[in-house]
Amino acid sequence: MYIHQISVFVENKPGKLTELTDFIAKNNINLRALEVVDASDYGIMRIIVDDPFTTVNTLQENNWVCNLTHVVGVEFPDEPGSMAKTMQIISDAGINVEYCYAFFAKGTNNALMILKVGDNKKVVNVLQQNGIKIINQEDLENL
Repeated sequence: MYIHQISVFVENKPGKLTELTDFIAKNNINLRALEVVDASDYGIMRIIVDDPFTTVNTLQENNWVCNLTHVVGVEFPDEPGSMAKTMQIISDAGINVEYCYAFFAKGTNNALMILKVGDNKKVVNVLQQNGIKIINQEDLENL
């Protein structure tokens, strides 16, 4: 029921993000979604890819520091208020969202949102009970 997100740690220096994106391109890794956050000395590039296990191995074998995290994928119509409705359901259930990011589903009129929460199982149950569609890794690969 989850999506595998890869977090890659990158030095916060000019050209380092370019090195990573060049490496991803040269290894024919298709980025489905990404988010980059920074701290003073390093950044974290969170990525969603078609083959996360192969990607992590490829990154690690080439000295990139990275890890896998289970996150929840949510699909909703790309229209005003859809995200707000989803967030209200989560909030009403007392679930804290650690972070989220959204992107468009290729070939649809829908948006996809990646959620990082403390209790994936609880948020999946709450959202499904409220008619919100959950996307897993296999669903994502078929989009």
